Amino acid sequence: MHKNWKGKNVDLGLLTSRIGDFFKTKDFQAIKGEIPTGYQILAEDSPHFKISGYVSAAVEGTPNDFVVKFDLCTKEKKHSLPHSMFLETMFFGGYFLSRRLKSDEAWLKLEKEFWRHVENVVPYLINSAGSSVQPPE
Repeated sequence: MHKNWKGKNVDLGLLTSRIGDFFKTKDFQAIKGEIPTGYQILAEDSPHFKISGYVSAAVEGTPNDFVVKFDLCTKEKKHSLPHSMFLETMFFGGYFLSRRLKSDEAWLKLEKEFWRHVENVVPYLINSAGSSVQPPE
């Protein structure tokens, strides 16, 4: 999922740091880096959010026209059988299906909290590009 902001003059490096703070508070192991179009954070292994895979959060664009992207990157291979969920349930008693459903539930919760955090941070960073304005932590 992604959301766009225009005309806000936001320091994208500072926004990325505030997004990194979100992952720290949720006890994720995260790394931040620059990409050709902006910044990216990869996070995984939170004891609070048992998701299958890792999370990618990217901030791309310019201070006056930027997008924040938030995606779940799974490590699982896609099943080639058309009825794999049925077979999975039949042979493994629903264990893998249950794990997948719990992961999906954790992802939805994380996604909701992430966007709430970003929506709360961006207003504090308006007109922060090229200035020394620091939002409250």
